Amino acid sequence: MKKVSIISPVFENVTRVRQTMIELGDMFKNRYDFEVLYYHSAPLPEGVKTDGSFIFLDIQKGQSFDDCVTDGFERAKGNCVVVANLDNINYKDYILKLLVEWEKNAQVVLIKKRIEKPNIFEKIGRFFGKLFGKISDLLLSIVGLNKDFRGMRDFQLFSENVVEVIKEFPEKNYYLRNFDCWVDYRVTILWTEKATKVKRHERVWTKNFALFLSSFAFFLALLLTVIFTVELVDLSKRSTYLILGIGLMVVSVIFGVYNLYKWFVFRKTRLVSKKKKQTEDDSY
Repeated sequence: MKKVSIISPVFENVTRVRQTMIELGDMFKNRYDFEVLYYHSAPLPEGVKTDGSFIFLDIQKGQSFDDCVTDGFERAKGNCVVVANLDNINYKDYILKLLVEWEKNAQVVLIKKRIEKPNIFEKIGRFFGKLFGKISDLLLSIVGLNKDFRGMRDFQLFSENVVEVIKEFPEKNYYLRNFDCWVDYRVTILWTEKATKVKRHERVWTKNFALFLSSFAFFLALLLTVIFTVELVDLSKRSTYLILGIGLMVVSVIFGVYNLYKWFVFRKTRLVSKKKKQTEDDSY
């Protein structure tokens, strides 16, 4: 029976570990032998025990996602390796699909979500989102990191021979995330209409709301800075200073409003789902 290795750095997100152990056992039963290399930095829930299929490894201070996967490649004993944060993704919808393509002789298999055609408001928001991304890429490059540091794939499958090639890379941390253009290997991309991440409707403080608050704080900081420093700027450069300051404030406002809109959409979906569930419960 073929063996599947899953490398899963979950860090502090260990809430689904017990559930995942049961579900993966049922998923692979009579299909594949498997092992899961769990990398975690928080204590495991009570009752979780290491067995032959589930190996729990402590994440050391300063160890990144890439470090964990690099270490996992060295430990994995499967005929193929799947990289996935099992706490944060709908793995039941996709892992078997990855294996189907692998059985068809694909050497690298990726999952990608189709991007829906955005409306004009979303286009503006994405434009400024990309602008902030460019700025963060520049900052990352200054400290020696490339832009791929931010781009994390939800799913990747590598055949055993590809893993062996990656392990021969001379870099200390050789794991790479973006394999779309590896012309030397058979790469299959599976497109999906659904989100690959787990929807956590119980959360109120979402990423979009946090970005809105950050943008609002940035706007206030810029506003106060311009007000209290404009008189200190040389008169010949004051117009340029004001234009630059106002431009950055406009960008922060647009970006903040876009994320506030996304948060309202999330809240509306959450309330509708909650109301629908309550209606179904009342009908029983």
